[in-house]
Amino acid sequence: MKRKILVIEDEKTTLNSIVEFLLSEGFEAIGAENGREGIDLAQKHLPSLIICDIKMPDLDGYDVLTYLQQDPNTAAIPFIFLTATTDSSSFRLGMEMGADDYLRKPVTSAELRAAIASRLRKQEVTINNYLTGEVDSQGNFEDRMEQLQSYSEAQSSLFKFLLQGIKPSITQLTQEIEDLKETPMDSQQQEHLDNLQQEFTRLLAVVNQVSELHKILTPENTNVLSQFSFFEHEG
Repeated sequence: MKRKILVIEDEKTTLNSIVEFLLSEGFEAIGAENGREGIDLAQKHLPSLIICDIKMPDLDGYDVLTYLQQDPNTAAIPFIFLTATTDSSSFRLGMEMGADDYLRKPVTSAELRAAIASRLRKQEVTINNYLTGEVDSQGNFEDRMEQLQSYSEAQSSLFKFLLQGIKPSITQLTQEIEDLKETPMDSQQQEHLDNLQQEFTRLLAVVNQVSELHKILTPENTNVLSQFSFFEHEG
């Protein structure tokens, strides 16, 4: 059975190029020209992996990643960012938000092939280790699958709670910093830019702490953590 890969890219030439490459590599490839379409296709097809551009109109790549992490059905899908920027802060932000890899455009076939292989291999090993670790010895496959689902739902709620107030501020700061860098500045504007960059660094540190908190969430302690109010319950 072919692995299904979703590509979300607003530049049509780049989108078609990546899709054609994936088809030539034996994958089933799906293309989306904007973030909203990408989210819909991800939820509909549940691909094995998602490749997503960062800078897109309406919903950018960060929005797409955040939204998919809130859905238990798509939260665990490996996610690779594509970007034309060389800004290291954008790279760091994407990784701290939960992206699995980060490729700069124009990406070569070799880079794309290696990143895809690495992500799919890691996902397969993780799933196999988890399912066989106790299922084979205890024979409780259904219990472990139910626990894995609860873990995914709890993970999504945790990230939604902690990141929903951070993401808009980071987006706004990023835009303000880019706008200032593109215009001549006097000393007062330079001071303002320095303050914005300090605030951006502080917010990145918060995102990093969120990433560290995420490490404590395991299938085994989900039931304990579910007592907190940030875990959503459907009733």
